[in-house]
Amino acid sequence: MEDEKRERWESRAWIWILVAVIAVVFVVAGFYWLRRGEPEEYTGPVENITIAGYAGEAGALVYIANEQGFYKENDLDVTIKDYQSGKAAADALIAGEADISTSADLVFVSNAFEHTDLRVLGTVATFETKELVARKDKGIKAINDLVGKKIGVTKKSGAEFQLGVFLTYNGISQEDVKLVDLKPPEMMGAISNGDVDAVFVWDPYAFNIKKQLGDNAISWRGGEDFYFVLLTKEGWLDKNPAAAERFMKSMLEAEEYINDNSEEAKEFVEDRFDYESDYIDYSWPKQEYAVMLPSYVDFGVTPVWWTVEGYLNQAA
Repeated sequence: MEDEKRERWESRAWIWILVAVIAVVFVVAGFYWLRRGEPEEYTGPVENITIAGYAGEAGALVYIANEQGFYKENDLDVTIKDYQSGKAAADALIAGEADISTSADLVFVSNAFEHTDLRVLGTVATFETKELVARKDKGIKAINDLVGKKIGVTKKSGAEFQLGVFLTYNGISQEDVKLVDLKPPEMMGAISNGDVDAVFVWDPYAFNIKKQLGDNAISWRGGEDFYFVLLTKEGWLDKNPAAAERFMKSMLEAEEYINDNSEEAKEFVEDRFDYESDYIDYSWPKQEYAVMLPSYVDFGVTPVWWTVEGYLNQAA
């Protein structure tokens, strides 16, 4: 018995090492040009880029770059298609409907094994927005009351991973709850109608659900901050290195604009995504717009290891 246990843990250790290497390769390969210094001045034709954008404040940099004319200044003709989640945006990228997507870091991780051509260009924001929101009238007054309850979550999104961490940290197995796969816009109706007892989702959905439930809502913060990243494919990157450089330059210019013009940027985000003023006042301090490459330990190894652990536990 002990030998079998030791062999299993040794196997897991090797997988841990493997996913660490995979994470480094995926992430660093996508960000190489920002470490090369200033790109040479471009003198070629205007190039087209299609972005699958998460239509929310986490993905605001790509919209601000468009609004401020940074793409045009960098000889890019950019089309942005709106999606209601980072997962949906990544699905569009994978399906060949876009060249770049804005998605949570864990969306990249959940797709990396199956789609090994995915690459991370860099981050566009760091957010603290996920929450578990539950109905008190379903007998949920403490975290342990979630046992046996139905929880709505978007599968293969960053929320699914962080919900798993949230449950484990609080001593609840995923087998002790029933996960219901819901798109974020579906969650308000599902929890209001009693189809689920709780949801695990990001803002503005969490904010609006709490507002709708009023005193019947109880909520808990859903774990650590997460990165919102730019995803692309290796093939597009190989064929369009100059366009990729100029796109990232536009992102850096958008970041600088937000830092220098916070109130104007906040007003643009409120208008562009049709947010209520009370929501944007609540959410704006919870985010940081920054184009950078986080340590792979932050969003590479840990979530990938969690994914592998899930497969191992299912096979056990």
